[in-house]
Amino acid sequence: MKTIRAPFAFGTAAVLLLLAGCSGGGSTSDQGDAAAPSSAASSTSEAAAPATDQSKADACKIIIDSFTDVSQASSSMSSSDPAAAMATFTDLTAKVQSDFAGITNAEIAPLAQDASTALSNYVTFLEQITADPSKASELGTQVTALQNSFTAAGTACQG
Repeated sequence: MKTIRAPFAFGTAAVLLLLAGCSGGGSTSDQGDAAAPSSAASSTSEAAAPATDQSKADACKIIIDSFTDVSQASSSMSSSDPAAAMATFTDLTAKVQSDFAGITNAEIAPLAQDASTALSNYVTFLEQITADPSKASELGTQVTALQNSFTAAGTACQG
């Protein structure tokens, strides 16, 4: 059981680390109020509505709000209950995919899609580890792919 818990704990820590970097300070002229915590449930759903001329700041607000939601949920996850942690991670992935589907800005949308796909792949990998802990040696590759995609989206929003 201990080998199953480690990926969840590490995965949660990795996501928190990634999210801290992505929601950090950037150019406030591009982000507006995006760095300020908000009522993510209502503001994210409003911001996620597709717009044909979505600004970079609006797209980045969706990313930051989603990262904040994931960070808050991740901090409450317990590695002592792998099944609950997996369910939470799966729910978070669905939420991020839904939020990111609302990003239409030409610069940010492809990066958001890459981050969404990487997160989905990571959850699938965690499910595989739960079924077969011998695959845990591939964790580094999965975390790197997730980190790279989230960093690219965060960097684009800071620049």
